[in-house]
Amino acid sequence: MKQANNVVLDSSAVLALAFKEPGGEKVAALLALLDSGAAVAIALSSVSWCEILTRLYRNSNSMTTDQLSSLLADVELVPLAKAEAELAAEYSRIHPELSLGDRACLALASSRGATAWTTDKLWSKAKVGVAIEILR
Repeated sequence: MKQANNVVLDSSAVLALAFKEPGGEKVAALLALLDSGAAVAIALSSVSWCEILTRLYRNSNSMTTDQLSSLLADVELVPLAKAEAELAAEYSRIHPELSLGDRACLALASSRGATAWTTDKLWSKAKVGVAIEILR
C-alpha cells in the first residue's frame, strides 16, 4: 500500500472496516494516521455514506451507525456537487458497470486530485484518470 495523504473512501472500503473484512485494516491504519495528526485528508461522498448506512441498516449484527460515525468523525463528508454529479454521469458512458456510488467516489477523487480507495476489484478496469488503491 502506498503512503496516502489525500484519499477518498469508497463505500466498500468503509464497509470492510465495519464488517472486519480484508482491506478494513488498511482503512483503520489510515484513520489512525489522521488521528495522530498526520497531514492526511480523507473524504467520503454523501452518496457513499448513503450506501454504507443502507448496508448497516440491513445487517443488524454489524457495527452501529453511531459507532461508525465515531470512527469516521474526522473524515470529511462531501455532498455531491454539480461538477462531480456531471463527471459521475460521464463515467457511466465509459464504465456502465460501475454503480452510482462508485462513480460518485471516483468523481470526488478526480476533483480533489485524490486517490480513491476501494475493495472492488472491478475498479481495476476503470480508466478514468483517477489514482485507485484496491485494498484486497
